[in-house]
Amino acid sequence: MRLTESEFWDLTMREFGALSDRFKDAQGWLDYRAALICTVMANMWRDSKTKPYKPSDFMPEQKPKKQTPEQMLMAVKMLNSAYGGNVIEE
Repeated sequence: MRLTESEFWDLTMREFGALSDRFKDAQGWLDYRAALICTVMANMWRDSKTKPYKPSDFMPEQKPKKQTPEQMLMAVKMLNSAYGGNVIEE
């Protein structure tokens, strides 16, 4: 995301989330541009019986990953530890 280490550690979680979302959007646009080129090339030489390709045919599917409750708890513990907190097990 083109941040220095000090810039990274100065971010709040909300700022990091917004910056991360913006970075993902920019990467998605770059992927779309590459897929558009593939679409044009494939449609130029496709058989007339074949239906035209779309950019989505050349892009990886992006399904959000579901986390289990255990994975969520582990993420919270790691963040807590990173910020110097203590893990309290009951």
